[in-house]
Amino acid sequence: MPKKLNIDSLSSEITTLNELLVSARQSGDIVGEMQLEHRVAELSRKLNSLKEEVLSDNSASVALFFGGQPVLGSKGIAAEFAGAVLEQFQNLIAKIFANNEVGDLGERGLVPFKANSELMVTGLARGSFGFVLDEMNDQVQLESSQLSHVIDRAAVLLRDSAAQDDAVFESILEELEPRTLIALRDLFNNLDSSKATLRVVEKELDFTLDGPSIHRAKRRTEAISIEESTNEIEGTLVGFLPEHRKFELADKAGKLYYGSASKEAVEQFTKATDNVIGNRCLIKVSIKTVAPLNRPPREVVRLIEFLRFGE
Repeated sequence: MPKKLNIDSLSSEITTLNELLVSARQSGDIVGEMQLEHRVAELSRKLNSLKEEVLSDNSASVALFFGGQPVLGSKGIAAEFAGAVLEQFQNLIAKIFANNEVGDLGERGLVPFKANSELMVTGLARGSFGFVLDEMNDQVQLESSQLSHVIDRAAVLLRDSAAQDDAVFESILEELEPRTLIALRDLFNNLDSSKATLRVVEKELDFTLDGPSIHRAKRRTEAISIEESTNEIEGTLVGFLPEHRKFELADKAGKLYYGSASKEAVEQFTKATDNVIGNRCLIKVSIKTVAPLNRPPREVVRLIEFLRFGE
Protein backbone atom coordinates (compact mmCIF):
# COMPACT_ATOMS: atom_id res chain seq x y z
CA MET A 1 0.00 0.00 0.00
CA PRO A 2 1.29 3.50 -0.76
CA LYS A 3 2.77 4.69 2.53
CA LYS A 4 1.36 8.14 1.81
CA LEU A 5 -2.16 6.85 2.52
CA ASN A 6 -1.19 5.58 5.98
CA ILE A 7 0.88 8.70 6.73
CA ASP A 8 -2.00 11.00 5.77
CA SER A 9 -4.46 8.93 7.81
CA LEU A 10 -2.28 8.94 10.94
CA SER A 11 -1.51 12.66 10.57
CA SER A 12 -5.21 13.45 10.29
CA GLU A 13 -6.04 11.34 13.35
CA ILE A 14 -3.28 13.00 15.40
CA THR A 15 -4.58 16.45 14.42
CA THR A 16 -8.09 15.51 15.55
CA LEU A 17 -6.82 14.08 18.84
CA ASN A 18 -4.77 17.21 19.53
CA GLU A 19 -7.90 19.31 19.08
CA LEU A 20 -9.73 17.07 21.57
CA LEU A 21 -6.74 17.32 23.91
CA VAL A 22 -6.99 21.13 23.94
CA SER A 23 -10.70 20.88 24.80
CA ALA A 24 -9.99 18.37 27.59
CA ARG A 25 -7.40 20.68 29.15
CA GLN A 26 -9.70 23.68 28.94
CA SER A 27 -12.53 21.78 30.63
CA GLY A 28 -10.28 20.30 33.33
CA ASP A 29 -10.89 16.69 32.24
CA ILE A 30 -7.71 15.18 33.73
CA VAL A 31 -8.54 11.54 32.89
CA GLY A 32 -9.50 12.40 29.33
CA GLU A 33 -6.34 14.47 28.99
CA MET A 34 -4.15 11.55 30.08
CA GLN A 35 -5.89 9.13 27.72
CA LEU A 36 -5.58 11.49 24.78
CA GLU A 37 -1.91 12.24 25.50
CA HIS A 38 -1.18 8.51 25.57
CA ARG A 39 -3.00 7.97 22.28
CA VAL A 40 -1.25 10.90 20.57
CA ALA A 41 2.15 9.62 21.71
CA GLU A 42 1.33 6.13 20.44
CA LEU A 43 0.21 7.35 17.01
CA SER A 44 3.18 9.71 16.76
CA ARG A 45 5.54 6.76 17.25
CA LYS A 46 3.73 4.85 14.52
CA LEU A 47 3.91 7.86 12.23
CA ASN A 48 7.65 8.31 12.73
CA SER A 49 8.23 4.60 12.17
CA LEU A 50 6.18 4.71 8.98
CA LYS A 51 8.14 7.69 7.68
CA GLU A 52 11.37 5.74 8.24
CA GLU A 53 9.92 2.82 6.27
CA VAL A 54 9.20 5.16 3.37
CA LEU A 55 12.93 5.94 3.18
CA SER A 56 13.94 2.27 3.20
CA ASP A 57 11.26 0.63 1.01
CA ASN A 58 11.04 1.80 -2.59
CA SER A 59 8.88 -0.95 -4.07
CA ALA A 60 6.13 0.03 -6.49
CA SER A 61 2.71 0.76 -5.02
CA VAL A 62 -0.32 2.76 -6.07
CA ALA A 63 -3.89 3.20 -4.88
CA LEU A 64 -6.75 3.87 -7.29
CA PHE A 65 -9.97 5.30 -5.83
CA PHE A 66 -13.14 5.39 -7.91
CA GLY A 67 -16.31 7.39 -7.58
CA GLY A 68 -19.32 8.23 -9.68
CA GLN A 69 -21.93 6.02 -11.27
CA PRO A 70 -20.19 2.60 -11.02
CA VAL A 71 -19.59 3.04 -7.27
CA LEU A 72 -21.97 2.73 -4.34
CA GLY A 73 -20.24 4.82 -1.69
CA SER A 74 -17.63 2.71 0.07
CA LYS A 75 -19.81 -0.41 -0.16
CA GLY A 76 -19.01 -1.70 -3.62
CA ILE A 77 -18.19 -1.15 -7.25
CA ALA A 78 -19.64 -2.57 -10.48
CA ALA A 79 -17.68 -5.76 -11.18
CA GLU A 80 -17.54 -5.31 -14.97
CA PHE A 81 -16.25 -1.76 -14.64
CA ALA A 82 -13.69 -2.70 -11.97
CA GLY A 83 -12.31 -5.59 -14.00
CA ALA A 84 -12.03 -3.50 -17.16
CA VAL A 85 -10.45 -0.42 -15.56
CA LEU A 86 -7.84 -2.46 -13.65
CA GLU A 87 -6.93 -4.30 -16.85
CA GLN A 88 -6.62 -0.97 -18.69
CA PHE A 89 -4.41 0.51 -15.98
CA GLN A 90 -2.21 -2.59 -16.02
CA ASN A 91 -2.03 -2.32 -19.81
CA LEU A 92 -0.84 1.28 -19.49
CA ILE A 93 1.86 0.19 -17.02
CA ALA A 94 2.99 -2.61 -19.35
CA LYS A 95 3.31 -0.27 -22.35
CA ILE A 96 5.35 2.31 -20.42
CA PHE A 97 7.60 -0.39 -18.94
CA ALA A 98 8.27 -1.96 -22.35
CA ASN A 99 8.92 1.43 -23.92
CA ASN A 100 11.49 2.20 -21.21
CA GLU A 101 13.26 -1.10 -21.88
CA VAL A 102 13.27 -1.42 -25.67
CA GLY A 103 12.23 1.99 -26.97
CA ASP A 104 9.32 2.57 -29.31
CA LEU A 105 7.03 -0.43 -29.68
CA GLY A 106 5.73 -1.84 -32.93
CA GLU A 107 2.17 -1.12 -33.97
CA ARG A 108 1.14 -4.69 -33.22
CA GLY A 109 2.39 -7.80 -31.50
CA LEU A 110 3.22 -8.90 -27.99
CA VAL A 111 4.35 -6.32 -25.47
CA PRO A 112 7.92 -7.13 -24.33
CA PHE A 113 8.66 -7.62 -20.61
CA LYS A 114 4.94 -7.77 -19.81
CA ALA A 115 5.50 -10.23 -16.96
CA ASN A 116 7.99 -7.83 -15.35
CA SER A 117 5.38 -5.08 -15.15
CA GLU A 118 2.58 -7.01 -13.45
CA LEU A 119 0.97 -5.55 -10.35
CA MET A 120 -1.13 -7.43 -7.82
CA VAL A 121 -4.21 -6.27 -5.96
CA THR A 122 -3.24 -6.39 -2.30
CA GLY A 123 -6.19 -4.68 -0.68
CA LEU A 124 -9.14 -2.36 -0.83
CA ALA A 125 -8.55 1.33 -0.17
CA ARG A 126 -10.67 2.86 2.58
CA GLY A 127 -12.55 6.13 2.43
CA SER A 128 -14.03 5.59 -1.00
CA PHE A 129 -13.99 2.44 -3.06
CA GLY A 130 -10.60 1.68 -4.47
CA PHE A 131 -7.85 -0.84 -4.97
CA VAL A 132 -4.29 -1.01 -3.71
CA LEU A 133 -1.88 -2.35 -6.34
CA ASP A 134 1.62 -3.47 -5.37
CA GLU A 135 4.66 -4.85 -7.11
CA MET A 136 4.78 -8.65 -7.24
CA ASN A 137 7.84 -8.81 -5.02
CA ASP A 138 8.00 -9.80 -1.35
CA GLN A 139 11.44 -8.25 -0.86
CA VAL A 140 12.05 -4.73 0.45
CA GLN A 141 13.52 -2.57 -2.31
CA LEU A 142 16.54 -0.58 -1.14
CA GLU A 143 16.45 1.49 -4.31
CA SER A 144 13.47 2.59 -6.37
CA SER A 145 12.51 -0.30 -8.64
CA GLN A 146 11.98 0.07 -12.37
CA LEU A 147 8.29 -0.55 -11.84
CA SER A 148 8.16 2.21 -9.25
CA HIS A 149 9.48 4.69 -11.83
CA VAL A 150 6.95 3.38 -14.37
CA ILE A 151 4.07 4.01 -11.95
CA ASP A 152 5.44 7.52 -11.38
CA ARG A 153 5.35 8.07 -15.15
CA ALA A 154 1.84 6.61 -15.51
CA ALA A 155 0.52 8.89 -12.78
CA VAL A 156 2.04 11.95 -14.45
CA LEU A 157 0.54 10.95 -17.82
CA LEU A 158 -2.92 10.57 -16.27
CA ARG A 159 -2.66 13.88 -14.44
CA ASP A 160 -1.23 15.91 -17.31
CA SER A 161 -3.60 14.45 -19.91
CA ALA A 162 -6.46 15.98 -17.94
CA ALA A 163 -4.76 19.30 -17.10
CA GLN A 164 -6.75 22.45 -17.82
CA ASP A 165 -3.85 23.98 -19.73
CA ASP A 166 -3.42 22.47 -23.22
CA ALA A 167 0.29 23.25 -23.05
CA VAL A 168 0.70 20.85 -20.11
CA PHE A 169 -0.83 18.02 -22.14
CA GLU A 170 1.24 18.86 -25.20
CA SER A 171 4.43 18.76 -23.11
CA ILE A 172 4.04 14.99 -22.64
CA LEU A 173 3.53 14.21 -26.32
CA GLU A 174 7.18 14.19 -27.36
CA GLU A 175 7.89 11.08 -25.29
CA LEU A 176 4.48 9.48 -25.77
CA GLU A 177 4.62 6.29 -27.79
CA PRO A 178 1.58 5.39 -30.01
CA ARG A 179 0.59 2.24 -28.11
CA THR A 180 0.89 4.09 -24.81
CA LEU A 181 -1.44 6.74 -26.24
CA ILE A 182 -3.94 4.02 -27.14
CA ALA A 183 -3.73 2.62 -23.60
CA LEU A 184 -4.42 6.09 -22.18
CA ARG A 185 -7.30 6.59 -24.61
CA ASP A 186 -8.92 3.27 -23.66
CA LEU A 187 -8.71 4.06 -19.95
CA PHE A 188 -10.18 7.55 -20.29
CA ASN A 189 -12.91 6.28 -22.63
CA ASN A 190 -14.00 3.74 -20.03
CA LEU A 191 -13.95 6.27 -17.18
CA ASP A 192 -15.86 8.85 -19.24
CA SER A 193 -18.51 6.49 -20.64
CA SER A 194 -19.03 4.97 -17.18
CA LYS A 195 -19.36 8.45 -15.62
CA ALA A 196 -16.66 7.56 -13.10
CA THR A 197 -14.10 9.67 -11.25
CA LEU A 198 -10.57 8.65 -10.35
CA ARG A 199 -8.18 9.48 -7.54
CA VAL A 200 -4.56 8.32 -7.77
CA VAL A 201 -2.24 8.09 -4.75
CA GLU A 202 1.41 7.01 -5.07
CA LYS A 203 4.51 8.22 -3.26
CA GLU A 204 4.20 12.02 -3.21
CA LEU A 205 1.48 12.33 -5.87
CA ASP A 206 -2.15 12.54 -4.83
CA PHE A 207 -4.66 13.92 -7.33
CA THR A 208 -8.29 13.50 -8.34
CA LEU A 209 -9.76 13.56 -11.84
CA ASP A 210 -13.41 14.60 -11.81
CA GLY A 211 -15.91 14.17 -14.63
CA PRO A 212 -14.94 17.29 -16.63
CA SER A 213 -11.22 16.48 -16.27
CA ILE A 214 -11.72 12.93 -17.52
CA HIS A 215 -13.85 14.11 -20.44
CA ARG A 216 -11.16 16.64 -21.35
CA ALA A 217 -8.49 13.91 -21.32
CA LYS A 218 -10.71 11.62 -23.40
CA ARG A 219 -11.28 14.32 -26.01
CA ARG A 220 -7.56 15.10 -26.21
CA THR A 221 -6.38 11.51 -26.51
CA GLU A 222 -8.98 10.85 -29.20
CA ALA A 223 -8.04 13.96 -31.19
CA ILE A 224 -4.28 13.46 -31.09
CA SER A 225 -2.53 11.37 -33.71
CA ILE A 226 0.99 9.96 -33.58
CA GLU A 227 2.60 8.43 -36.66
CA GLU A 228 6.02 6.81 -36.59
CA SER A 229 8.59 5.78 -39.14
CA THR A 230 12.09 4.34 -38.85
CA ASN A 231 14.84 5.73 -41.08
CA GLU A 232 18.58 5.45 -41.58
CA ILE A 233 20.41 8.79 -41.79
CA GLU A 234 24.03 9.43 -42.69
CA GLY A 235 25.62 12.65 -41.57
CA THR A 236 27.94 14.43 -39.16
CA LEU A 237 27.44 14.03 -35.42
CA VAL A 238 27.32 17.62 -34.21
CA GLY A 239 26.79 16.91 -30.52
CA PHE A 240 25.96 14.18 -28.01
CA LEU A 241 25.10 14.49 -24.29
CA PRO A 242 25.17 11.00 -22.71
CA GLU A 243 23.96 12.19 -19.29
CA HIS A 244 20.90 13.84 -20.85
CA ARG A 245 20.54 11.27 -23.66
CA LYS A 246 20.37 13.99 -26.34
CA PHE A 247 21.99 14.13 -29.78
CA GLU A 248 22.32 16.44 -32.78
CA LEU A 249 23.25 15.38 -36.30
CA ALA A 250 23.50 17.20 -39.65
CA ASP A 251 22.76 15.12 -42.74
CA LYS A 252 24.49 15.50 -46.11
CA ALA A 253 22.06 18.24 -47.15
CA GLY A 254 22.71 20.19 -43.96
CA LYS A 255 19.37 19.39 -42.30
CA LEU A 256 19.69 19.19 -38.51
CA TYR A 257 18.17 16.35 -36.51
CA TYR A 258 17.90 16.88 -32.76
CA GLY A 259 16.27 14.62 -30.21
CA SER A 260 16.62 11.96 -27.53
CA ALA A 261 18.82 8.87 -27.64
CA SER A 262 18.13 5.33 -26.51
CA LYS A 263 20.14 3.62 -23.77
CA GLU A 264 21.73 1.43 -26.44
CA ALA A 265 22.88 4.48 -28.42
CA VAL A 266 24.37 6.03 -25.28
CA GLU A 267 26.29 2.82 -24.57
CA GLN A 268 27.56 2.71 -28.17
CA PHE A 269 28.71 6.32 -27.94
CA THR A 270 30.52 5.89 -24.61
CA LYS A 271 32.27 2.73 -25.86
CA ALA A 272 33.46 4.33 -29.10
CA THR A 273 37.27 4.43 -29.08
CA ASP A 274 37.63 7.42 -31.41
CA ASN A 275 36.28 10.92 -31.01
CA VAL A 276 33.05 10.67 -33.00
CA ILE A 277 31.88 14.25 -32.46
CA GLY A 278 32.33 16.16 -35.70
CA ASN A 279 32.80 12.97 -37.71
CA ARG A 280 30.57 11.02 -40.07
CA CYS A 281 28.27 8.27 -38.87
CA LEU A 282 25.24 6.26 -39.92
CA ILE A 283 22.35 6.14 -37.47
CA LYS A 284 18.91 4.59 -37.20
CA VAL A 285 16.24 6.97 -35.94
CA SER A 286 12.56 6.90 -35.14
CA ILE A 287 10.76 9.95 -36.49
CA LYS A 288 7.45 10.56 -34.78
CA THR A 289 4.95 13.02 -36.25
CA VAL A 290 2.71 14.37 -33.51
CA ALA A 291 -0.47 16.22 -34.50
CA PRO A 292 -2.13 17.81 -31.43
CA LEU A 293 -5.67 19.16 -31.42
CA ASN A 294 -5.86 22.52 -33.25
CA ARG A 295 -2.07 22.68 -33.53
CA PRO A 296 0.29 22.17 -36.49
CA PRO A 297 2.04 18.78 -36.51
CA ARG A 298 5.65 18.55 -35.36
CA GLU A 299 8.37 15.95 -35.62
CA VAL A 300 10.03 14.22 -32.68
CA VAL A 301 13.28 12.40 -33.43
CA ARG A 302 14.75 9.58 -31.34
CA LEU A 303 18.14 7.99 -31.99
CA ILE A 304 17.71 4.22 -31.79
CA GLU A 305 21.28 3.09 -32.51
CA PHE A 306 24.52 3.90 -34.29
CA LEU A 307 24.89 1.65 -37.34
CA ARG A 308 28.37 2.86 -38.19
CA PHE A 309 31.00 5.30 -36.97
CA GLY A 310 33.15 6.87 -39.69
CA GLU A 311 32.81 6.84 -43.48
